[in-house]
Amino acid sequence: MTRAREFLRRIFFQRRKIGGDTKRLPSLARAVKALVPRSVMKEVVGSSHDRRQWGVLAAAWVGVSEREFMSAAARELRMSYQDHVATPDLTLFGSHAREMMLSLRKAGAAMVLDGARIVGFVAVDPAEVRGLSWYDGTQTVSMAPWTAVARALDLAERMILEYEANADRYESMRKREQCEKVMRILIGEAVSHGAFGLDILTDGEQARYQFTTVEGKVAAGGIHRDVFESLIGYVTSFDNETLMDPSVGSILVRSIGGPTNLRLSWGRSTRAQENAREVGEQLEQSPRLAREALEEKPPVADTSRRVASEPEQISVLVVDDNPMFCRVLERMLKREGCEVAFAEDGKIAIERLRACVEHLPKVVICDLHMPRMSGSELVRAMKADPQFAHIPILMLTSDEGADTEVSALELGVDVLVGKSRDPRILCAHISRLARRAGVREAA
Repeated sequence: MTRAREFLRRIFFQRRKIGGDTKRLPSLARAVKALVPRSVMKEVVGSSHDRRQWGVLAAAWVGVSEREFMSAAARELRMSYQDHVATPDLTLFGSHAREMMLSLRKAGAAMVLDGARIVGFVAVDPAEVRGLSWYDGTQTVSMAPWTAVARALDLAERMILEYEANADRYESMRKREQCEKVMRILIGEAVSHGAFGLDILTDGEQARYQFTTVEGKVAAGGIHRDVFESLIGYVTSFDNETLMDPSVGSILVRSIGGPTNLRLSWGRSTRAQENAREVGEQLEQSPRLAREALEEKPPVADTSRRVASEPEQISVLVVDDNPMFCRVLERMLKREGCEVAFAEDGKIAIERLRACVEHLPKVVICDLHMPRMSGSELVRAMKADPQFAHIPILMLTSDEGADTEVSALELGVDVLVGKSRDPRILCAHISRLARRAGVREAA
């Protein structure tokens, strides 16, 4: 009891401000040294080289709980303190989850996540966080007892094991949700132009959809190869059956000349629908007629062929992990005469840039927050490589505030555009950056 009273007297008379600069990340050893006698400090360190246990051992010596000792240690180091640690969902990081779990256990720390974005850490010893590759000096760091951190990590590991055991089912569910979203986009576009159906077609490596508008014009658009295979599997599961969609009700699905050529029909039979079927049958019978129809009636999605006199297309690489946003952005950029390629994150973007050094994009558009490699990390990697340092970069973000813009410009981003801004602003920036890149190449 005497030791406990002495310990509590020390922390009671401390007048230190909780908080401070978390970027410096002080060591737990400093707090232990200040809170217990030197002889006890030597005994604690000598009995265990595992810093995660130091709080438990020191608390046992002075006769207080681990929670009380770690709270006093946090105050001594001017760090914030947490009794309870939230369980981080590491399954968001896919195949990297298990590796991240091992690193966090070794450091005695847990992540604080905002979606797949790491916004902070909770650790027994703040100094151990500095050794984690995901700590960049900007995230908040607070302290907690090892029992609370270990409990959170145990639950996180159970989530990883469950995810791995059901990975195929989760992936199937993810692809199905993606296909449902793509179908809603395609059907919504067709309905907005008065169509009563649409065709999904393949021609070699190319995949597209097309429909006939209420004016009798053929409209068409491309389907990304990464999505097409899953989309065909999803739609063919309803072949010769009825698919339901909230915007049009029941949809009849049938094959037209091949397993990957499908026709979707909805609504009542009208003259416009009959015309659409006639045009579709002609397109099936003759590729030449299909090309002529597309050339005579420019598609709504601006996928018509460009004549030699037209200016060269602006090649753009879009780096974003949101498939729906990519789809919208693709349609908008193609209407502006851009040739668009995609990458899901910064690592894939770097790989694609290295694979096409002779035909690099004129502009790179990247999201700020992405898994594996964020937009900021992608910019650093590009600016550090002489092959890519000259490519203009336009960064998209949903974050607002001067700090975000200043940080982006300091990294070397040419333009920062909010996702909520008018799309015409984005297109104007792309045209300006492409012209600047062209002038630089000519020089």
